[in-house]
Amino acid sequence: MTTNTPDIAVSPENDENPSYTFDPDLIANQGRSVGVVLGTRLCEAARAKLKGAPEDLSYRELHALFRAHCSGQEGYLSPQHPVLETVARILLTAPEDALPLSEIYEQVSSLWLTSAWSPSLDAGSMRRLLDHARAHGIARA
Repeated sequence: MTTNTPDIAVSPENDENPSYTFDPDLIANQGRSVGVVLGTRLCEAARAKLKGAPEDLSYRELHALFRAHCSGQEGYLSPQHPVLETVARILLTAPEDALPLSEIYEQVSSLWLTSAWSPSLDAGSMRRLLDHARAHGIARA
């Protein structure tokens, strides 16, 4: 039997609270433009700072825009976004290149507290979801 599991070295110390990162190579390997995919996620403040099209910028330049302008913008992280979109935005705006599952789960859970609709997702379920989120550019660090 064949399963589609990510190539991850799992050990007891990293399986309970693994760290995740946004990996632009996962997007590029799917034949999609990193600039286009990330350009659609830019907040208004970052769009205002753009000099040209987002697809003309490198991942490093786009990531700097996310960190500088989107991390504090009200409404950028919203409980109305799907879970994987929310996590991608959290990872793109985080000051660190990778975040542990516990921190991601805490941020998503705090967003859900402000929502009338909050999905039921425990940390273990979120870990399994993120371990299979390569199509969204999310990978274990």
